[in-house]
Amino acid sequence: MYDPARLRAGWWLGAALLVLAVVPLAVNPYYVILTGYALVFSIACLGLNLLLGHAGLLSLGHVAYFGLGAYTGAFLFTFGDVTSFELYLVSGVACAALAASVVGFLCVRTARIFFTILTLVFTQTLQALFVGGMAFRPFGEVGTGFFLIGHGGLYLPRFTLAGVELEPARFTFVFHYVTLTAFAGCTILMWRLLHSPFGMALRATRDNETRARFVGVPVARYRWIAFVISAAVMALAGGLFGQLVRQITPQQVGWLFNAELVVATVLGGTRAFAGPIIGAFVMVALTELALRFPLSHHLVLGALLIGVLFVSPGGLAELGVRAWARLRGQPIADIATGFVGGGERPWTRP
Repeated sequence: MYDPARLRAGWWLGAALLVLAVVPLAVNPYYVILTGYALVFSIACLGLNLLLGHAGLLSLGHVAYFGLGAYTGAFLFTFGDVTSFELYLVSGVACAALAASVVGFLCVRTARIFFTILTLVFTQTLQALFVGGMAFRPFGEVGTGFFLIGHGGLYLPRFTLAGVELEPARFTFVFHYVTLTAFAGCTILMWRLLHSPFGMALRATRDNETRARFVGVPVARYRWIAFVISAAVMALAGGLFGQLVRQITPQQVGWLFNAELVVATVLGGTRAFAGPIIGAFVMVALTELALRFPLSHHLVLGALLIGVLFVSPGGLAELGVRAWARLRGQPIADIATGFVGGGERPWTRP
């Protein structure tokens, strides 16, 4: 059946992917890597927003799965001599999903504020394992040696892609398209998920948990499924990030990094499907700008966030949609539908 909203969203995604695909052909390698950062953070923010924006659950511990996505494969390389990127990535996603299935089972049965606290506690516990070296102890003296050398961090080589070892310049070029493919896959997966009956039921638990229970929605089970999917997407982003920067540190498992992802998601707009993507790209741009004005980074970011919250509580996505609707002289509801999740009510304020 013809759906204008989905067709419009498909056109926007296709245009964005086309622009991103020509980046390696148009700019120097530094900006190719910078674009890779933005794509990875977009994946992470999409995963985080499945809980924050669509389930109404704030997790301050989802960065734990981001870190597990990289650390798992890094351990396989360091102590098992695994050099396949595919095995590195799949092992990280599988380990994070397994951990999230256990942690999520406990967290989703609590009230919302306690959910946030529990996720934070689990993350701090995991970070302590890497900071204190306990995660390295099962590997004996070799593990202790690596811990003392890197203070809990690990360095990664350029893994083989489809069994092929690439030169550094070629690797940067090819890995951009690997990251872009992962981004496109996650975007399509999230779009279809949010337009499914599961996505609509998940938003029902966010808007009115009591009513959702009365109509037969298994709230705890749906939140648990969302928790695991969100963690797996975060782990995918973490694995890609580890290979992109070729270094993993305990700071990537800490709640401060999680807070940065939350800020990026809120900045873009939690109720807009494209919001986390927009927020991630803006955050990367602000970070790059901060390299030139290091003392003003938090000032600029704070001022922008406050300005967005006052001007457009829906985030930068809502601001952009309103500007585009005004430019074209169309009702905002007609344009906003392609930017929000399935079944979500578009912004209707004048």
